[in-house]
Amino acid sequence: MTDSTISFLDPEVQKCPYGAYRELRKDGPVYFDESCGFYMVFGYDEIRQITADPATFSSVTGLLLVKDTGEQEHLNKVFEEHGFLPVNTLVVADPPIHTFHRSLVDKAFNAIALKRMEAFLEITVGRIVDQFLGKGGGDFYTDVAAILPSYVIADQMGFSSDDFEKFRTWTDAVVAEANPNNTPAEQLEITRTICDLHQHISEKADDFLLNPRPCLLSDMVHADVDGQRLTRQELVSIFVILIAGAHDTTTSSLCSALYRLAKDRELQDRLRENSTLITKFVEEVLRFDSPVAGLFRRATCDTMIGEIPIAKDSLLMIRYGAANRDPKMFEHPDTFNIDRTNASRHLSFGSGPHTCVGNLLARAELRIAVANMLKKTREIRLKDGEASVSWLTQFIVYGPNRLELAFSPA
Repeated sequence: MTDSTISFLDPEVQKCPYGAYRELRKDGPVYFDESCGFYMVFGYDEIRQITADPATFSSVTGLLLVKDTGEQEHLNKVFEEHGFLPVNTLVVADPPIHTFHRSLVDKAFNAIALKRMEAFLEITVGRIVDQFLGKGGGDFYTDVAAILPSYVIADQMGFSSDDFEKFRTWTDAVVAEANPNNTPAEQLEITRTICDLHQHISEKADDFLLNPRPCLLSDMVHADVDGQRLTRQELVSIFVILIAGAHDTTTSSLCSALYRLAKDRELQDRLRENSTLITKFVEEVLRFDSPVAGLFRRATCDTMIGEIPIAKDSLLMIRYGAANRDPKMFEHPDTFNIDRTNASRHLSFGSGPHTCVGNLLARAELRIAVANMLKKTREIRLKDGEASVSWLTQFIVYGPNRLELAFSPA
């Protein structure tokens, strides 16, 4: 039997949960974590089954966006007075609401829009990397990984460069809002900051209704399904989710990618010699270091996962990082191997109806940033070995939150 006292609230487990996954998997693909009251689901096949069945496993849990907490009534009054009351959309919605929202977002994330975004990425990534290398390196998390997604989503919302510092503040608030350890005072301040973002999004939407421009927010303002468009409340909530998702996935994965490169000079040289392998490298990083540890589901009825009975209204956390290291799916899963033939079948962007709408954009950000760093250096290394790195202690997001790099210029 495994150690049943393992807690995913333990900061040391959060920094590196993979040992816990290996230990707990010995008893099966499901583990009840008494410390938080969630069923943790580790199996690749089990998670695919859960995500494909929203009727049994709802994404509406009261844990994200529209929260079911004692203090939420007070916070909702702040949202109603100063911004927009959050509504369940995208990752925290079920059909038919999710289907409607997703169809509108998919229309905006079309091939033309993605091509436009990639063109912006090439210029923006090049400038940010040049600034980082120009000052001799430093903390890649702070100077590159944490700001690139903000630049990208700010551009796609039609914000000007003058708005960027405000947008960074808004992004930080959106990310911090999901932290269960916030004090009531901190949560109130975060809510007020997010209300400022709400108002700015709404003002931009009003402008784009009269003066369309090529950006995601404008596209979504004008998108419709059978004549039905998003309400302003829905539009604002969707963009809050997009901001959080863009930050979590890209920032963590960028740091993980550079960490893997900095530890392996031979891998760096191989990718420099054959840049077509960068795509495979990115997919293996996403598999090996899943940036989103997991998300939540609520059982809508008594059911079973494998041989484990799950009672109605039980809360589950589907652990994407565990599924990406499932030996039933990935041979030698704890080995980082860019020649893996099925790495792209990872679940780092979810699966089923809730597959991340921005996954192609995130992949492009990673690919372009890695290519820039490799092209402009001869060697990338950890400044002070493993002391150069620190890791998030977070329930949902996994990855480095500090990565001190040194390099030799090309």
